[in-house]
Amino acid sequence: MRTLRLASLLLVSLAAAFAQDKSEIVDKAPPPIEDALRARVIHFYQLFTDGKFKEAYSMVADDSQDKFFQLGKDQYKGCEIIKINYTENFTKATVVTSCKSDWRFQGTTALISFPLVSNWEVLDGQWFWHYVKPTILPSPFSPSGYIPGPKDSADDDASRVPKDMNAAGSAILAKVGVDKSLVHLQPSGTSFDTVHVRNDLPGDVSVKLEMAPIPGLKVTMGQSVLHAHDTTAVVFEWNPADPAIQCLECVKRTISGTLVQLRIEPFSRVFPVRMTFQSPVPIAKPARSIAPAPKP
Repeated sequence: MRTLRLASLLLVSLAAAFAQDKSEIVDKAPPPIEDALRARVIHFYQLFTDGKFKEAYSMVADDSQDKFFQLGKDQYKGCEIIKINYTENFTKATVVTSCKSDWRFQGTTALISFPLVSNWEVLDGQWFWHYVKPTILPSPFSPSGYIPGPKDSADDDASRVPKDMNAAGSAILAKVGVDKSLVHLQPSGTSFDTVHVRNDLPGDVSVKLEMAPIPGLKVTMGQSVLHAHDTTAVVFEWNPADPAIQCLECVKRTISGTLVQLRIEPFSRVFPVRMTFQSPVPIAKPARSIAPAPKP
């Protein structure tokens, strides 16, 4: 189970790769070295998928075993290697993987994919996982997606987990939203209205449109995947001249008050949008004050 704590053995070393000197990083190794490392990493992650953490311990370098024992361990539902960077003449490597796990919050469970970075070194002709203290840590509680790494604390997770988890979780959910929940359409002719969906999180979210087809009504969405700080538009178009309409007044009654749902994943959060044929009430302009004429 994956929780908001996001404490995992390999996640704590995320971004350590970016602290290296880029001039020393090589992403292509001789095939025997590449094959050996990939087989080792895949086996290591499979042990986490199977929940066999004790067996994974044997694949940890001696100088990192205490840290391995201290760190939290989550069971994944599958991982795949995305990228490998080598240093020191192919004796050390940083491996970026994508893993899947359950994310649970306030009774909601969603399967999400997230990046993990692990560090490896060759010891006695074999690849071993080893701990590298990160300078920055991933955190869903930060607008940038990262926070500074701990300086002296032995608990790397403590500095990135807020004390009030409910408040922090609510703050995360508030970073995804819509600009309005009511769409105004004109009954007598073709008309449009737009709802904007925003994502202020540092990671991706997906948007799914849920509604039953209605003659004369067309709802289109821009992009279904919103990257960090992206916005997409959901356009509502009403065309009373649509040949598919058999009973215009019936369709109008159906549309007026109908809820269209915008579902946000991986949070399974739903934003209902209601449609109406009532025009928005215009805002009256303030009366222009006229200064009294000066007395003669």
